[in-house]
Amino acid sequence: MINLYDPEINNTDINSVVKALNNKELSGNTDSVRNFENAISKFLGVKYVSSCSSGTAALHLALLSLDIGVGDEVIMPSLSYIATANSVSYVGAKPVFVDVDSKTWQIDTNKIEEKITKKTKALMPVHLYGVVPDLEKINHLALKYNLKIIHDSAEAMGSKYKNKFSTNYKDISILSFFPNKIITTGEGGALCTNNKEIYTQAQKLKGQGLQGKKEYVHSVIGYNYRLNSMSAALGVPQIKRIKNNIAKKRDLYKKYKQHLEPLNFEFQGLTENSDSSYWLIALKVPNKISRNKFKRYLFENKIETRNVFVPLHHQAPYRNLHDGENFKNSNNISKKGICLPSSPNLTDDEFLYIVNTIKRYIKN
Repeated sequence: MINLYDPEINNTDINSVVKALNNKELSGNTDSVRNFENAISKFLGVKYVSSCSSGTAALHLALLSLDIGVGDEVIMPSLSYIATANSVSYVGAKPVFVDVDSKTWQIDTNKIEEKITKKTKALMPVHLYGVVPDLEKINHLALKYNLKIIHDSAEAMGSKYKNKFSTNYKDISILSFFPNKIITTGEGGALCTNNKEIYTQAQKLKGQGLQGKKEYVHSVIGYNYRLNSMSAALGVPQIKRIKNNIAKKRDLYKKYKQHLEPLNFEFQGLTENSDSSYWLIALKVPNKISRNKFKRYLFENKIETRNVFVPLHHQAPYRNLHDGENFKNSNNISKKGICLPSSPNLTDDEFLYIVNTIKRYIKN
């Protein structure tokens, strides 16, 4: 089976974990964790990084750190993984959905303003599949209406907007280190910010609300969202390989396009002045074929794929939030969208097998 994504775990990564174990570094309060956070900070050029147990936990911490809660509204794209909306629900706020652009699959910035109300407290753009939204327009709207921005950039470590990492824009960005992400710690995530107050609050909240260095004195209700040392140790060596792996994935994206665009496959495009992490190579199948039948055919031929996310407005907890709005682009992309094997170390033979299998299906 050619998997959708194979995490690259080499001997350097394994030895890093073994070293942490030999040093009996197990908890979230060790040098391994601090080294991991510092390495991410240096790579991204962002001042503060607070690692945590998952990307979802990072979103929750971001909302809490900005004091977003009951009665508030947070605007987000309708096409995203459900954690985007769930994190807003955790704090008692309301997710507000906006359709996506048909080419880039990112939040349609021309439709955000009509969704802003007196209750709106934040914008939560999603850097879907590693592609970056129009951050200039989003920043403009945030300034105009005095809104905070939380970037759900779980899939976008290494993506850039105007030659700056997209995770380094105001106010907060989050990362995920799930096994199929650009780097992996097994489970894990991080909150990134250039605001010291936000960072300090996130650090407090993820550690059970501990007030300071005094033992067992807690000033707020907190959470156990810390990343463990073994996970952090696994991630540290991978940071050095990010640029190289993204370059490989960029080449893979171009090769897929070269072979499949002439067959009427429509690839997710890039926003102007941006570059993607190319996390998963996502495209829409031609209108004349069934996406689900196509997916089954590939699976029968030992090629794993994945459907594009089901839109948030179709998820049971959120169906009553959109007043019958159509979200045409999100629906179309979700219905026709599929992700192809996207591992940076996909071999030439594997790649040719995939595209030739697809060509056979289209021809028949």
